[in-house]
Amino acid sequence: MTAAPAGPSLPDRPPGRVARLLARRPPTGRERTWRPNGCDERAVLLWEYFTQASDEPLPLRRGRGLGWALDHIAIAVHDDELLVGEVGLEDVAATRPDDLARAWQYWSARAAEFEAEVDSRYAREAIACGLLCGGPGRDGHTIPDFGVLLTDGIGALHQRAGGPNGPAMRAALAGLTRYIERHAALARQTALSARGTDRATELTRIAEVCDHIAREAPRTLWEALQLLWFAHLGIKLDDGGIGHSFGRFDRYLHWFYARDLADGVLSREGAAELIALFWLKLNAEGDDIAHLSLGGRHPDGSDAANDLSLLCLQVDRWVSRKQPNLSTRIHAGTSSAYWREIALTLRAGAGHPAVFNDEVIIPGLMAHGIDEATACGHAQVGCVETYLPGLAAPWIDCYVNLAKCLEVALNRGRDPITGAQLGPDPVAAGGFADFAALYEAFEAQVEHVLRQALARRYAYDERVSRHAPVPLISALTPACLEHGLDAVEGAPYLLTGVYAVGLGTTVDSLAAIRTLVFDERELAMSDLLRALAADFAGYERPLALCRQAPKYGNDDERADSLAAQVVASFGRLVRECPTPSPRALHYGMVGSVISHTQMGARTGASANGRRAGESLSDGGSPSQGCNVRGATATLRSMARPDFRAVPGGAAMNLRLSPTDAAGEAGLQRLVALLRSYFELGGEQLQVSVVDADLLRQARQRPNDHRDLVVRVAGFTAYFVSLPEALQDEVVARATARLGPTGAEAR
Repeated sequence: MTAAPAGPSLPDRPPGRVARLLARRPPTGRERTWRPNGCDERAVLLWEYFTQASDEPLPLRRGRGLGWALDHIAIAVHDDELLVGEVGLEDVAATRPDDLARAWQYWSARAAEFEAEVDSRYAREAIACGLLCGGPGRDGHTIPDFGVLLTDGIGALHQRAGGPNGPAMRAALAGLTRYIERHAALARQTALSARGTDRATELTRIAEVCDHIAREAPRTLWEALQLLWFAHLGIKLDDGGIGHSFGRFDRYLHWFYARDLADGVLSREGAAELIALFWLKLNAEGDDIAHLSLGGRHPDGSDAANDLSLLCLQVDRWVSRKQPNLSTRIHAGTSSAYWREIALTLRAGAGHPAVFNDEVIIPGLMAHGIDEATACGHAQVGCVETYLPGLAAPWIDCYVNLAKCLEVALNRGRDPITGAQLGPDPVAAGGFADFAALYEAFEAQVEHVLRQALARRYAYDERVSRHAPVPLISALTPACLEHGLDAVEGAPYLLTGVYAVGLGTTVDSLAAIRTLVFDERELAMSDLLRALAADFAGYERPLALCRQAPKYGNDDERADSLAAQVVASFGRLVRECPTPSPRALHYGMVGSVISHTQMGARTGASANGRRAGESLSDGGSPSQGCNVRGATATLRSMARPDFRAVPGGAAMNLRLSPTDAAGEAGLQRLVALLRSYFELGGEQLQVSVVDADLLRQARQRPNDHRDLVVRVAGFTAYFVSLPEALQDEVVARATARLGPTGAEAR
């Protein structure tokens, strides 16, 4: 095991500047999940340009339209800031309501026209009944090559932009330069009114930083962070989606950090303050899933974590807000010091960081045809999606309701709620001869919906560059910049992830059917189907039997073997679906984001005892409240499937008691538990250290708990800002106990 370089721990409390800004911008309790600041401004400003330049070719209009937005969007430099820039300063819903209404009407009409080109009757029916969720549509989720941006600077990229979309890329980059220069001018002007004060010196330095990075490559960590932030804002306005992420933050920034420390430009505490200010900027923008990745391994197996990785974890404990959506990669060579920092940060209670296992993800990517060096460069985008920074078009995923697939299979390919025929009818007139026949019918439904969903996805890829090009994102994707192509046309990879939703619900239902109908013959299949159709009303005995049947999450082989089977078959079925080009790559995932509540509302009763309309299980976790044998049993179950079959990501939630993780002994138990789980083959884990009583108190007195951060699925959010259905789902998760050592899983 290699040891990551480590400096001393930071003080428990953040420095004065960070503390003041935290106090100045507390959570309000009214934060809007996934509605990033600036979306209304973008809609109006881009609409203004599009309507006045309707004769321009679309790519050029997008590039110049972005420049127009960056020229006219409101800007500010706030007290105590060293990093500047934000969007959403003007509430156009209040200042320009008529323009906003016309703008959204314009964009909605364009979107509807495009969606009609890729839509199908099957997709409409599948979405209506909760079998599918999501689908083609620009939703952000990209990680450009920030390393190239920071090494070369905007000016060098501007000079290299050529080919068919070169004018559009140059227009977008020029707009970003002007936007940065606007901030330089404002900082310099503000310094005049603060003449003779320490703040005037800071403002002058801010202006100098902005002037330099507007065209040239950054020289210091301060300049690198500032350019990274401006690029992020530009990307948001270019694309309009959410989940724009930062990739391997500690890798491409480490050179600046290490040189600043060596040259005496910064102390470690000064670097921590800058990173904390970057965290605060993220928390002001409204997006819940701007992912930022740390750690990992190199192709030779050595540890990629460094002192900046450790520093970021320590800074996260200072800020303890919902952003960034922080994660870390671990592997067999992860140091004990780094594991300890991970556990300390998790114990702080903000749900950070999510932990991803390179020993599963990298081999899984390689099995899908990606070479090892490229696979080792992966990072997470949005929630848990495995992405290749700088090498892929904006990510698109879709969601397949496994519990609904089973429901449809039990009803001969029809949705019993709407009556729509959604899949094949492979069932003989006499029903299922055995459990293998039932499982085969379930697989047939999954395969059918996968092929339909991916066909729709690739129809989107064929058309999106002609409908909504993204010139700035393309300029920050080296292959697109080199060839002058839009991101979808020119990126080396078109990545698609297909989420399997409701794994726990489906596994528990299959386990109940196998146990009660085929093994123990406690229920006839016809009786079970009647009970499900009636939502168990009047069927108390079948309901009790279904709820007593084996449950995933308790180290019970009767259920866990089915979890392994479902994950393996889902990954295989995704991989076997056809692709339209060598650049297109799709892989399976296990997760749900918030779709498990949405899809659950449209799914009938399940054989595990779940009532119609109730939430499905979240991510790859056990059904809510069903993992009752402690953390070790839960994690042994969640590590049972071979997640190399689904390398796109697996959102696995575990809630622990703050009491169990308290003190040095609790910290050691937590470290042991985490390491044991990943040694067993766990792909991912996100841990919430929060008491159920506190969650209930927050529901009763939300104003007293505005800063309570919880892990929902692949993202964190303020608990009081979540919809009631999601609050219910978070509260319903069982709190697992660590046990005496937390190491029994080894």
